[in-house]
Amino acid sequence: MLALILCVASSYALIVRILRYRRVNGITSKFSKDELAKMTPWTAQQVVFESFFYDTPMMMLLGTQVALFKVYGISSVASLLLQTGELKSPDTINKRLADTSTLIATFLSNPLVGAGYETGSDDPRAAIAIARINYLHRKYPISNDDFLYNLALFMLEPIRWTARFDWRPHSPIEVQVVEWVLKISGHRYEEMEEWVENFEEVNMVPSAASAELAHTAINHFLARIRIRSLRPLFFQLMLTVLDARTRTAMQLPNPSPVVSTLIHTLFKTRAFVVRHLCLPRRKPAIWVQLDSQYQLDENGIPRMTAVYQRRSGPYYFPEKTGFALKVQNFLVRIGWKNAEKLPGKKWSSEGYRLEELGPTQFKKEGHEQVMQEAALLQGCPVTGPWASVRELGHMKG
Repeated sequence: MLALILCVASSYALIVRILRYRRVNGITSKFSKDELAKMTPWTAQQVVFESFFYDTPMMMLLGTQVALFKVYGISSVASLLLQTGELKSPDTINKRLADTSTLIATFLSNPLVGAGYETGSDDPRAAIAIARINYLHRKYPISNDDFLYNLALFMLEPIRWTARFDWRPHSPIEVQVVEWVLKISGHRYEEMEEWVENFEEVNMVPSAASAELAHTAINHFLARIRIRSLRPLFFQLMLTVLDARTRTAMQLPNPSPVVSTLIHTLFKTRAFVVRHLCLPRRKPAIWVQLDSQYQLDENGIPRMTAVYQRRSGPYYFPEKTGFALKVQNFLVRIGWKNAEKLPGKKWSSEGYRLEELGPTQFKKEGHEQVMQEAALLQGCPVTGPWASVRELGHMKG
């Protein structure tokens, strides 16, 4: 009997091992050396989609969140963000997080189209997302070094966190994708790591702006933990994932050595369990829809909806109907659901258009500029349901 159990366990572990590495190994056979040496946006996106969204989404997300938070440790960035007022209330913080994740996930997961990309797609959403990000950044007086640091962190931190705590580090080909992105800014991976280190040494220093922004963000996160007794533990978690220099800049205490060791042990234990016992996911962990479905708002304008209902604020998630609505109302009555955190007009349940995302004051601005830049990126005018609202109006007329 024991021999049978050992045989079954060994067979299962072997199956997990084979399936776990099937996707990353498949990337090597899918692309030729010439394709990888001459990386194109479409090749890079396929590598990202095949691996990041299936194999390492949790640590990629954590690394991105750490990067987003670490930027607050740069006093010039923190001061600018405080001046905008976009991070002073739970609602504006929730919207910024929802819009940022939507824009980034859109251009990572939707194919870039244009001359030479050979995607076999005419979907313009990635181009629109990039154009909207560019438009929003131009609205603020961000220095080139601050912008470059922000870009570098979003590239480097997920790689670092995956290497430290996930079931496997990124493969050389996956790192090559990051190198390709960094080369666009004129830097190599190793050079950018050194540049970030030097930049932080000079610019990541204690400041009132960084401290205020950090405490606002931390309090916002902790308020989402319903069980109050767990909030000190999650605070220690946040302190643990930040390095000493960042904590000093934000005037945060060092984590408890005992709790920090426990958290690191939990991360390592998770990696072991996932590597040896968990079958790979069958569906990609993405934040945006990949299909071409949409819903029409009250004005007949096509809009996309969120894939996940964010607990902190369900922006762009459609309202429940039919039996699902009855179940939701019942859960509200018995106290299992917070009526303030349910999809509705407050959370733009009608959906979103990429050219409208960003701070509320810019929702109705820059649409034509964004569409013009998107057209340049993809090498042809934006048509179909994601064309500008003005163009859609002409087509209806």
